[in-house]
Amino acid sequence: MATWYADHVKAILSLPSRATYADYLAAEQNSDCRHEFIDGVIVAMAGGSDEHNAIASRFATLFGVRVPRGCRSYAPDLRFWIAATARGRYGDGSIICGKPEHLSHDRQATTNPSVIVEVLSPSSEGDDEGEKRRDFQSLASLRAYVVAAQDARRVKVYRRNERGEWGDEPYVYCNGESFELPTLTSEIAVDEVYDDILDAGGRSLLR
Repeated sequence: MATWYADHVKAILSLPSRATYADYLAAEQNSDCRHEFIDGVIVAMAGGSDEHNAIASRFATLFGVRVPRGCRSYAPDLRFWIAATARGRYGDGSIICGKPEHLSHDRQATTNPSVIVEVLSPSSEGDDEGEKRRDFQSLASLRAYVVAAQDARRVKVYRRNERGEWGDEPYVYCNGESFELPTLTSEIAVDEVYDDILDAGGRSLLR
């Protein structure tokens, strides 16, 4: 699936014409679906499955009761500006501590998340753990990048260390395990993320 995604994006980015960021903002304002801005191409984001949306919503709930005062959990509709690559990106959830920092050219785009969550989808898996992860990791404020499977009870966490460096390999957590995230006041159990969404074998309970 990652190979399919890379080939698909390569084909899109080989198009001869490029949009400006102003073009992108205009398209976003008048669209019913979200888009990302990647190297001058406006890329529509596919709608998530029932499992995808339920897991993203669960993270928001778990974050909401664990963030300390001054930090807040945000829904997937929050857009982020990646200055290093001049891209507009969305996550499936985020935590921001302090006031969101915005841009003069895009007052709805934020630049200072502490934690980003991505729920893997077949159409985006190659990006979520590849270019998109590296885009978000380029943000100085980011301390953890979380990747949750939607076909298994598995959560991966990429962390920035005390030297400000990112490891290439994530910490992987499965059934019966818990994980810590920066800014949260207590650990999250993998079972809390998936209970009543996937069974112990990763099969959907929503179908």
